[in-house]
Amino acid sequence: MISLRRTHFLSLAALYALGIVYTSLVLGPAGLHYVAISPDQAWQKFMAIRFVHHNADQRADWIANMIMPIPLAYFLNSAFSFGGDKVRNVIGSIFTLVVCVLFILAVKYTQLYFPPRTVTLNYITAQTLGAVLGVGVFWLSHTRLYPTLGALFEDGDGLTIVLGAYSVWLIFYFLTPFDFALGLGDLAGRLLELPGILGSTPGEGHPPAYQLLVTIAEVFSTVPLGMFLAVRGRNRSFIRLAWRAFGLIFFIFILQLFILGASPFLISLIYRMVGIVIGLRFMQALKGKDLRKRHYYFSQYLPLAVPIYIVLVMFVSGLSTSQWGTIDEGVHALTIRQFLPFWNFYIVSKAHATQSFVVEFLVFAPIGVMVWLRRGFWSRGATFSAGLAFTLSM
Repeated sequence: MISLRRTHFLSLAALYALGIVYTSLVLGPAGLHYVAISPDQAWQKFMAIRFVHHNADQRADWIANMIMPIPLAYFLNSAFSFGGDKVRNVIGSIFTLVVCVLFILAVKYTQLYFPPRTVTLNYITAQTLGAVLGVGVFWLSHTRLYPTLGALFEDGDGLTIVLGAYSVWLIFYFLTPFDFALGLGDLAGRLLELPGILGSTPGEGHPPAYQLLVTIAEVFSTVPLGMFLAVRGRNRSFIRLAWRAFGLIFFIFILQLFILGASPFLISLIYRMVGIVIGLRFMQALKGKDLRKRHYYFSQYLPLAVPIYIVLVMFVSGLSTSQWGTIDEGVHALTIRQFLPFWNFYIVSKAHATQSFVVEFLVFAPIGVMVWLRRGFWSRGATFSAGLAFTLSM
């Protein structure tokens, strides 16, 4: 199992902190917009920060701000408490909270020089809560999760770890943006919009070919979840595993009914169950088989799969249209902001940004799979995969 040192966690924390600074100061409607004000003016504005009333449509942004510092607090706590006993871990957690709060306040103070940024006690409180949650994740992972994962890895059950991590991530994606209807007004508004959502289909409003591709992505997104259930329930029958999977998918569907901004399509129950059944059947078909021979078997089909995949990437990227503009029109349409990392995620809603991220992930993830089948990962495959993904995205 990969062993991380204190310096690794500090490096991860530094990189993530730089990411927070970038998204908090550089990304914006006008890009990097610095306005010179005196330190006295900035301090007076900072001391005048108050709580403001937020409507229900701003709650998703508040939740996103709460989630943002969780990884930072986790990395810092892991570095400060690395290899320590319980007392040292407690001291490390306290120090982590102090550092996170100071960092949050420093970023919020600096945002006053980069309008129009939202600097309120609402977001400071949200990010502080996120830091507390990050410390909680540290304690949960180091006391319960890591020993379990270590035991699974020692038993040669690394596939369970990978599939489990993906399954947790997928469930979190389904529940994004975690903006549950809390009041009667939220519930009433949600009930009014649900009839139009339940009968819709993923990708509605787009060309039929695009809707078909979205449907395929929806099906295959749950295949690893079915594989995980099959691995964890080796001694259970297919019927029992399928019913357990349906119970999980249906429970997520019920939760989505009460999440503002979520899209609980009725048809998605079928799509997701089809994907889970494929995952269950796939793992049962592999039982007792030599995976190295299967690896060689699938790698033979890569020369045929690569051009098909490239065509699909071009289709998803909108390059299959006949309405191409001129080179001059393309150059004039480009702006510097479009080359800023995560710019396209910033200018849309949190739910739309998450969905776009998942679509991009599903589009480019096969690159890693195909490279792994042909070249392996740890030797040269990782660098080659990253380079090929970058080239296709450009």
